[in-house]
Amino acid sequence: MKKESVRINIPFFLLPAKSKEGDILDITIVRDIQETEDAKERVSSLLEKLKNKNRD
Repeated sequence: MKKESVRINIPFFLLPAKSKEGDILDITIVRDIQETEDAKERVSSLLEKLKNKNRD
């Protein structure tokens, strides 16, 4: 399986204090399942309100 490489530019001010070129930083990205579901519910609710508004 081929690994895909992605470049992400992170503003310097978001890096830990005293970070400099050549430092190795540990960055973790975690999927937030609960927040995803909450967002889906908010969008669904807003769409339902829009549909009902157009019926009036």
